[in-house]
Amino acid sequence: MNHEKTTETIDISYGTLLESEPKLITNFVPSNAAEQREAFLRGDIRNPNHTYGKLDTINFGDTAEAITKTGETILGNPDLNPKHAAAYEQFVAGYLKKTRLLELVHVIKTTSDPAEKEAAKREYMALNIELYGEPDETTYRSLLQEKLRKIAGKNLTGQAAVLRQELFDSIGYDDSVEVPERFKPSTETVEWMHEVVETLYGNMLAHVPEDKETFTVVEAQQVFQEIIDEEFEGAGEGWVVDVEDAKSINVKAAEKRIVIPTDRGDLSRDVLRKLIVHELGVHMLRAITGADTDLHPLGHGLDNYYDAEEGLGVVMEQALQGQFKEAGIDHYITAGLAYHDKKDFRGIYEAKWRLSVLGSLDDNGEVSESAVQKAQKAAYGGTMRSLRGTDELPWFKDLAYYNGAVDMWRHLESIRGDDLKFMFVLMGKGNPADIDHERIMYETSTV
Repeated sequence: MNHEKTTETIDISYGTLLESEPKLITNFVPSNAAEQREAFLRGDIRNPNHTYGKLDTINFGDTAEAITKTGETILGNPDLNPKHAAAYEQFVAGYLKKTRLLELVHVIKTTSDPAEKEAAKREYMALNIELYGEPDETTYRSLLQEKLRKIAGKNLTGQAAVLRQELFDSIGYDDSVEVPERFKPSTETVEWMHEVVETLYGNMLAHVPEDKETFTVVEAQQVFQEIIDEEFEGAGEGWVVDVEDAKSINVKAAEKRIVIPTDRGDLSRDVLRKLIVHELGVHMLRAITGADTDLHPLGHGLDNYYDAEEGLGVVMEQALQGQFKEAGIDHYITAGLAYHDKKDFRGIYEAKWRLSVLGSLDDNGEVSESAVQKAQKAAYGGTMRSLRGTDELPWFKDLAYYNGAVDMWRHLESIRGDDLKFMFVLMGKGNPADIDHERIMYETSTV
């Protein structure tokens, strides 16, 4: 990369770079979602074919050129700390890869040339794996076999027995296959983290009234804002909590905003406490500590930070409860069904809703129509989430929920009791288990 000399401040250049952020989730929202869902559930089509009109509006060449040029401007700035150059180069490279991923999706969905489409699909999967990893087959088989074995051990009759046989036939269940052991943190590490969470977030959690069991989204908004104003003090200046139309609760670090969906529904006291440690105690806190350094990407995320970010949020929720539980299992199984078992949208969907219905039944339990409809709705949403963009290839972004939590627990297991090492867990949006990220955090200065 050529480094252009400039008098523009790094602050301004970095702000320009953020404006070019490839917004994959935003661009993977189809305009014909309801129509395709209805046709699919009626059985009119085997697989949905979504229209992603937002991709048509992007000039991918111009976007990549703008990202590259801004990166060169930052790297050519005479005020740049040489130790930070690699972090900026990786940040820019990550933006370029995600921009290319969007472009490949556009090609896959629009080209009429079979050869071009196949080439785009191959490149998409290679880049997908480079950015997000791939589902480990042993882990996938273990997670799936554990669910299937529980279903196999139930005394089921009638429609439930028919559904079970259909599931086993579609997946190829073999009762003789053992379930490999998976990682689990030691009791000592979970107990240590429980104490850490109580100490670290005790003042935040004290804002949740003990005599109230449920909270509306507006009441949750008020609790969040009160914590920001009183517990973060000056560091929380400018941060606001908004209730608006959104898919999920989201911390928008660049905007200093926390968004709570209008239709989120009432939250229990336990759920609100978990959200506080996850959203405020991890996502917001790491944004603030990262922004308080002389390396801008630490406030928004070093390249390949995402698994650690989501994983740490899950870890803090579990530590609050004092109990380890694997997270993101359904996302992992969905990815495995697509990637290792080569199932299409319909095949994944049919397996997922049966797994859900049968997994919830007791011995001699009967399958209700309402339970089937609920499971089918969830299965469609989960399959859509995994295959969004191409409608036929798995997008591995959601592996972060399983892999990130496991990786963070492994890291915490290795540093248990080391206060210095733990300091880097919350020092900006990086991956403390990554040697390169750890070095970057060691070399940053607080401003």
